[in-house]
Amino acid sequence: MQRSDFLTAALLSALVSLAACNYAYSDRDADSRAATTPADDAAVATSGTLPAGDVPLDDAGVTRRIQAKFFLDQTIKARRIDVDTQTGIVTLRGDVASDNERAQALLLARTTEGVQRVEDALSVNAALGPSGAAAPASIDLPAPARADDEALISLVQSRFGEDASLKGATIAVTAKDGVLLLDGTAPTDAVKQRAISLARGTEGVVQVIDRIQVER
Repeated sequence: MQRSDFLTAALLSALVSLAACNYAYSDRDADSRAATTPADDAAVATSGTLPAGDVPLDDAGVTRRIQAKFFLDQTIKARRIDVDTQTGIVTLRGDVASDNERAQALLLARTTEGVQRVEDALSVNAALGPSGAAAPASIDLPAPARADDEALISLVQSRFGEDASLKGATIAVTAKDGVLLLDGTAPTDAVKQRAISLARGTEGVVQVIDRIQVER
Protein backbone atom coordinates (compact mmCIF):
# COMPACT_ATOMS: atom_id res chain seq x y z
CA MET A 1 0.00 0.00 0.00
CA GLN A 2 1.27 3.41 -0.87
CA ARG A 3 1.94 5.96 1.84
CA SER A 4 -0.78 8.31 0.55
CA ASP A 5 -3.39 5.54 0.63
CA PHE A 6 -2.41 4.68 4.19
CA LEU A 7 -2.77 8.28 5.38
CA THR A 8 -6.16 8.61 3.68
CA ALA A 9 -7.47 5.47 5.36
CA ALA A 10 -6.23 6.62 8.77
CA LEU A 11 -7.87 10.03 8.36
CA LEU A 12 -11.23 8.49 7.39
CA SER A 13 -11.06 6.16 10.42
CA ALA A 14 -10.41 9.09 12.78
CA LEU A 15 -13.34 11.08 11.34
CA VAL A 16 -15.71 8.14 11.77
CA SER A 17 -14.60 7.67 15.42
CA LEU A 18 -15.08 11.36 16.19
CA ALA A 19 -18.59 11.42 14.71
CA ALA A 20 -19.56 8.37 16.76
CA CYS A 21 -18.32 9.98 19.99
CA ASN A 22 -20.24 13.18 19.29
CA TYR A 23 -23.41 11.21 18.60
CA ALA A 24 -23.06 9.23 21.84
CA TYR A 25 -22.41 12.38 23.86
CA SER A 26 -25.49 14.09 22.39
CA ASP A 27 -27.67 11.13 23.37
CA ARG A 28 -26.33 11.07 26.92
CA ASP A 29 -26.79 14.83 27.28
CA ALA A 30 -30.39 14.66 26.04
CA ASP A 31 -31.14 11.77 28.42
CA SER A 32 -29.60 13.71 31.30
CA ARG A 33 -31.73 16.77 30.56
CA ALA A 34 -34.87 14.66 30.24
CA ALA A 35 -34.16 12.95 33.57
CA THR A 36 -33.45 16.11 35.56
CA THR A 37 -36.04 18.51 34.13
CA PRO A 38 -39.18 16.84 35.60
CA ALA A 39 -37.54 16.60 39.03
CA ASP A 40 -36.62 20.28 38.91
CA ASP A 41 -40.14 21.23 37.81
CA ALA A 42 -41.64 19.15 40.62
CA ALA A 43 -39.39 20.83 43.14
CA VAL A 44 -40.54 24.25 41.98
CA ALA A 45 -44.18 23.21 41.99
CA THR A 46 -44.22 21.69 45.46
CA SER A 47 -41.79 23.90 47.36
CA GLY A 48 -42.62 27.23 49.00
CA THR A 49 -43.27 28.72 52.41
CA LEU A 50 -45.53 31.52 53.64
CA PRO A 51 -43.82 34.90 53.98
CA ALA A 52 -43.19 35.88 57.58
CA GLY A 53 -45.84 38.60 57.38
CA ASP A 54 -48.54 36.06 56.43
CA VAL A 55 -48.30 34.04 59.66
CA PRO A 56 -51.73 34.39 61.31
CA LEU A 57 -52.30 35.44 64.89
CA ASP A 58 -53.15 32.69 67.35
CA ASP A 59 -56.87 32.07 67.85
CA ALA A 60 -56.87 33.26 71.46
CA GLY A 61 -55.30 36.57 70.41
CA VAL A 62 -57.92 37.05 67.69
CA THR A 63 -60.72 36.36 70.19
CA ARG A 64 -59.29 38.88 72.67
CA ARG A 65 -59.05 41.58 70.01
CA ILE A 66 -62.68 41.10 68.97
CA GLN A 67 -63.89 41.10 72.58
CA ALA A 68 -61.99 44.32 73.20
CA LYS A 69 -63.62 45.96 70.17
CA PHE A 70 -67.05 44.83 71.37
CA PHE A 71 -66.28 46.25 74.82
CA LEU A 72 -65.40 49.65 73.37
CA ASP A 73 -68.52 49.83 71.20
CA GLN A 74 -71.33 51.59 73.10
CA THR A 75 -74.06 49.41 71.57
CA ILE A 76 -72.44 45.99 71.23
CA LYS A 77 -70.92 46.07 74.74
CA ALA A 78 -74.46 45.70 76.14
CA ARG A 79 -74.98 42.37 74.35
CA ARG A 80 -73.86 38.93 75.43
CA ILE A 81 -72.00 37.72 72.34
CA ASP A 82 -69.84 34.61 72.49
CA VAL A 83 -66.73 34.76 70.29
CA ASP A 84 -65.18 31.46 69.19
CA THR A 85 -62.11 31.37 66.94
CA GLN A 86 -60.79 28.25 65.22
CA THR A 87 -57.85 28.62 62.79
CA GLY A 88 -58.85 32.19 62.02
CA ILE A 89 -62.53 31.39 61.45
CA VAL A 90 -64.66 33.32 63.94
CA THR A 91 -68.15 32.26 65.02
CA LEU A 92 -70.40 34.78 66.79
CA ARG A 93 -73.25 33.46 68.94
CA GLY A 94 -75.73 35.40 71.06
CA ASP A 95 -78.67 37.81 70.88
CA VAL A 96 -78.79 41.32 69.47
CA ALA A 97 -81.71 43.75 69.45
CA SER A 98 -81.77 44.56 65.71
CA ASP A 99 -80.32 43.83 62.30
CA ASN A 100 -78.23 46.99 62.63
CA GLU A 101 -76.62 45.62 65.79
CA ARG A 102 -75.96 42.32 64.04
CA ALA A 103 -74.31 44.14 61.13
CA GLN A 104 -72.20 46.20 63.53
CA ALA A 105 -70.99 43.12 65.43
CA LEU A 106 -70.12 41.33 62.18
CA LEU A 107 -68.28 44.39 60.87
CA LEU A 108 -66.21 44.74 64.04
CA ALA A 109 -65.24 41.07 63.87
CA ARG A 110 -64.47 41.02 60.15
CA THR A 111 -62.18 44.05 60.36
CA THR A 112 -60.09 42.53 63.17
CA GLU A 113 -56.52 41.53 62.38
CA GLY A 114 -56.08 37.79 61.97
CA VAL A 115 -59.70 37.02 61.05
CA GLN A 116 -60.07 34.83 57.95
CA ARG A 117 -63.85 34.49 57.95
CA VAL A 118 -66.82 35.26 60.24
CA GLU A 119 -69.69 32.80 60.73
CA ASP A 120 -72.92 34.52 61.78
CA ALA A 121 -74.87 32.58 64.42
CA LEU A 122 -76.43 35.67 66.00
CA SER A 123 -80.15 35.91 66.71
CA VAL A 124 -82.21 39.11 66.56
CA ASN A 125 -84.38 39.57 69.66
CA ALA A 126 -86.36 42.82 69.50
CA ALA A 127 -87.39 42.37 73.15
CA LEU A 128 -83.87 43.13 74.34
CA GLY A 129 -83.54 46.33 76.33
CA PRO A 130 -80.56 48.72 76.50
CA SER A 131 -78.83 46.53 79.06
CA GLY A 132 -79.08 43.42 76.92
CA ALA A 133 -81.55 41.79 79.30
CA ALA A 134 -84.98 40.88 78.02
CA ALA A 135 -87.81 43.27 78.80
CA PRO A 136 -90.34 43.68 80.32
CA ALA A 137 -88.85 45.46 83.28
CA SER A 138 -91.74 45.65 85.67
CA ILE A 139 -89.20 45.59 88.50
CA ASP A 140 -86.39 48.10 88.22
CA LEU A 141 -83.26 46.51 89.60
CA PRO A 142 -80.65 48.94 90.91
CA ALA A 143 -77.42 49.04 88.96
CA PRO A 144 -74.47 47.54 90.83
CA ALA A 145 -72.24 50.06 92.54
CA ARG A 146 -69.10 50.76 90.52
CA ALA A 147 -66.03 52.72 91.47
CA ASP A 148 -65.17 55.82 89.51
CA ASP A 149 -63.21 54.67 86.47
CA GLU A 150 -60.34 57.13 86.90
CA ALA A 151 -59.91 56.18 90.54
CA LEU A 152 -60.11 52.52 89.61
CA ILE A 153 -57.39 52.90 86.98
CA SER A 154 -55.14 54.67 89.49
CA LEU A 155 -55.73 51.99 92.08
CA VAL A 156 -54.89 49.13 89.70
CA GLN A 157 -51.80 50.91 88.36
CA SER A 158 -50.67 51.51 91.93
CA ARG A 159 -51.03 47.81 92.75
CA PHE A 160 -49.07 46.92 89.63
CA GLY A 161 -46.29 49.34 90.60
CA GLU A 162 -46.01 47.90 94.11
CA ASP A 163 -45.73 44.29 92.92
CA ALA A 164 -42.07 43.41 92.26
CA SER A 165 -42.98 40.52 89.96
CA LEU A 166 -44.50 42.95 87.44
CA LYS A 167 -41.38 45.09 86.99
CA GLY A 168 -40.67 43.54 83.59
CA ALA A 169 -44.19 44.08 82.28
CA THR A 170 -45.55 47.04 80.33
CA ILE A 171 -49.31 47.10 80.85
CA ALA A 172 -51.74 49.90 80.03
CA VAL A 173 -54.96 50.04 82.06
CA THR A 174 -58.22 51.54 80.82
CA ALA A 175 -61.68 51.27 82.38
CA LYS A 176 -65.31 51.79 81.46
CA ASP A 177 -68.11 51.33 84.00
CA GLY A 178 -65.92 49.12 86.16
CA VAL A 179 -64.73 46.91 83.26
CA LEU A 180 -60.93 46.91 82.92
CA LEU A 181 -59.00 46.48 79.71
CA LEU A 182 -55.38 45.37 80.19
CA ASP A 183 -53.21 45.85 77.11
CA GLY A 184 -49.45 45.50 76.75
CA THR A 185 -46.70 42.92 77.16
CA ALA A 186 -45.39 40.62 79.88
CA PRO A 187 -42.11 38.68 79.93
CA THR A 188 -43.74 35.39 80.97
CA ASP A 189 -47.19 33.85 81.23
CA ALA A 190 -46.81 33.78 85.03
CA VAL A 191 -46.33 37.57 85.09
CA LYS A 192 -49.36 38.00 82.84
CA GLN A 193 -51.54 35.86 85.10
CA ARG A 194 -50.29 37.78 88.15
CA ALA A 195 -51.39 41.08 86.58
CA ILE A 196 -54.82 39.68 85.73
CA SER A 197 -55.19 38.31 89.25
CA LEU A 198 -54.29 41.66 90.83
CA ALA A 199 -56.75 43.48 88.58
CA ARG A 200 -59.59 41.07 89.30
CA GLY A 201 -58.93 41.29 93.02
CA THR A 202 -59.21 45.07 93.06
CA GLU A 203 -62.36 46.41 94.74
CA GLY A 204 -64.77 47.93 92.24
CA VAL A 205 -63.61 45.86 89.25
CA VAL A 206 -66.56 44.20 87.53
CA GLN A 207 -64.71 42.43 84.71
CA VAL A 208 -61.20 42.19 83.26
CA ILE A 209 -60.56 41.95 79.52
CA ASP A 210 -57.09 40.56 78.82
CA ARG A 211 -55.08 41.75 75.82
CA ILE A 212 -51.65 41.21 77.38
CA GLN A 213 -49.20 39.54 75.01
CA VAL A 214 -46.41 37.30 76.34
CA GLU A 215 -43.05 38.21 74.84
CA ARG A 216 -41.49 35.42 72.77
